[in-house]
Amino acid sequence: MSHKKFVSSLINGIETDFLNVYDRAVQYGDGVFETILCQGNKLYYWPQHFQRLSVSADKLKIDCPQQQVFLDDIKRLLLTNKTTDNSSFVIKIILSRGVSERGYKVDDKTQANRIVLLSPTPTEYSSLLSERLLQGALFICQQQASINENLAGIKHLNRLENVMARNEWQDNDKQSYIDGLMMNANQHVIEGSMSNLFAVKEDKLYTPQLKQSGIKGVMRDVIIDITRRNDLSLSITKLTLDELYEMDELFISNSLIGIKSVTKLADSHYQQKMTTMIFEQLLKTKDEHVENF
Repeated sequence: MSHKKFVSSLINGIETDFLNVYDRAVQYGDGVFETILCQGNKLYYWPQHFQRLSVSADKLKIDCPQQQVFLDDIKRLLLTNKTTDNSSFVIKIILSRGVSERGYKVDDKTQANRIVLLSPTPTEYSSLLSERLLQGALFICQQQASINENLAGIKHLNRLENVMARNEWQDNDKQSYIDGLMMNANQHVIEGSMSNLFAVKEDKLYTPQLKQSGIKGVMRDVIIDITRRNDLSLSITKLTLDELYEMDELFISNSLIGIKSVTKLADSHYQQKMTTMIFEQLLKTKDEHVENF
C-alpha cells in the first residue's frame, strides 16, 4: 500500500528537512521563531505574529523577508498536503541569521535562512479550536528565567531554559499539569515554560512585567487588548508566588491554546469567573485576526 508523503518543511521555499550544520541557528541559537495556529484556510493572529517576527529580527539585526514570502510558503505547504476545513495545524516559522564561518562574529555576506514547518495538532489541544475552556494545575519550576533586558520579550531560538523547565515534571494518571511556572533570580514570577500568566483579584487583572525576562506573547497582547476594550482594570507588574497563592483566579495563554484556566497551584485552588468572560470575548473576536488563504 502506498502512502502519500507528508511535506512538513520548507527551507527558503525548497522542500527539505536538512539544514546546513554551519547555520548559526544550529551553532548558536542565532535567530527568532513564531508558532502560529492554523485551521483549514484560517491562519490565526498572523498580523501580530509577523509584526513580532519583524520587530525581533530588527532588534537582532537579521534581515526579515516580506510577509508575503512567508504566506506563500505556508500556502504551498497547505496545498501540497491537501488540508481540509477541519484540519488543524501548528505553523512554525524560524528565521535564522544564516550560514557563517566558525565564531561569534557575523560576516557581512551572511544571508538569513527562513524555515517553515507544518505539524498536525488535535483540535482538543486548543481552547480556541475546541471552543471549550480547558483547565488544569500548574507546576512550580526550579529552572529560572534569565534576566537580560536586551533580549527580554523576544522569541529568540535560545530556549534551553524552557526545555529544562518543561522536563522537571512528568504527566501521569494522578496529576497532569497544563504548564510550569518560571521565576527569575529576583523571585519574580515571569511566565510558564510555554505560556504567559494572568491573575485575577477582586475583578482586577494582573500579568507579570517582562522588562527583564520572558517572552511577550502574541496572545498576551490580544488579552491585554480585550481587557482595555471591555474597560477591565489591568496591572502589568512584578508578581511573587506568595501573591499568586492569594489570587482569586489564574489562567495561562499562548497563541496555540488561547487560554487555559488554572485550577490549582501548590495548595491554592482557583475560580474561573473572569477567566470565562475573557475566554468568551476571545472566541467572539478570534476571526477578526485571521489571514484567509
